[in-house]
Amino acid sequence: GRSHRRTTVLAVARSLWVAQLIISDATKTKLSTRHGLDWHEVNAAIVGVGGLEYAWDDDLERGRRALVEAEVGNQLCLIVLYPVEHPMGDVWALGSAYPR
Repeated sequence: GRSHRRTTVLAVARSLWVAQLIISDATKTKLSTRHGLDWHEVNAAIVGVGGLEYAWDDDLERGRRALVEAEVGNQLCLIVLYPVEHPMGDVWALGSAYPR
């Protein structure tokens, strides 16, 4: 018989696409003073980057958010993103980023 090679897409972790990232001034300040991160680097690490793996997290106070691991500068960070209703789609607001 013929052998079939199956490609399973489900085995790959879900990935997120960020077309635009909204970062408030308060978050920019918090990134730099509390976490030692440059918001430009956080932005560059996730906007327009394919294959970002994520998991949903349902927070009682803040609602549903995506947790993404990405390399910011030269360190691995946990990045918290909130979905934004936008006609363009794939727009997210940055909650924070935490060096691992």
